[in-house]
Amino acid sequence: MRISVLENSFANSQVYSGCKMSKLITAFCILVLLISCILADESPRQKRQAAKLHITLLYESLCPDSKNFMRQLGPVHQELEPYIDIELVPFGKSASKQSGALFHCQHGPAECEGNRLQSCVISSTQNQAAQVKFVVCQMFASNHANADKCASQAGLLTDVEYCMKTPTGTKLQLDAELITNRYRPSFVPTIVYNRVFNQQLQDQSLRNFRATVCYLLHQQIALPATVCQ
Repeated sequence: MRISVLENSFANSQVYSGCKMSKLITAFCILVLLISCILADESPRQKRQAAKLHITLLYESLCPDSKNFMRQLGPVHQELEPYIDIELVPFGKSASKQSGALFHCQHGPAECEGNRLQSCVISSTQNQAAQVKFVVCQMFASNHANADKCASQAGLLTDVEYCMKTPTGTKLQLDAELITNRYRPSFVPTIVYNRVFNQQLQDQSLRNFRATVCYLLHQQIALPATVCQ
């Protein structure tokens, strides 16, 4: 009789322990589920706050249309620099020959020299504000001899001559050609957003670059109320 009581007591204890353990597991699962939901809700918000709009600009150093677009690029970049990531690609409708031994450019040899020069200066710094300042200045300079002046105004100190006269400059232009060929531009300049070309956005950008960038930023980033007003 005593053994039966003990057995019943042990069995009841196991049932109680099992129920208690089951409740703990259930509570733990609910906690994990709640945390997962919170993280899932916060992740997109964090991405919206952190993401930048990537802009690839395919242009040529002596192209009149490229020069006209620079009038928009300078002010827009200055205003919206914290929210955009710009990639400047000076090549356009140029073409390399003999693995870069020769380059043929739409506006002649002087443009090839200008493209190469700009590639050299752009590659010398990761500071996008300095890159944009230099390129805008150089595009409106009377000749490429003003490179040092434009570099100084942009706060850059770089040995442009060495890059221009060595395989370094050639490689930079070949890299620019590879990037350009991804999009096969029919018009220069070509503006690409987040590495996907869209003709409608291209047309809108040429008319009003700021309005187009602001429209895309509002779709992608949680902007402060004072931005893009």
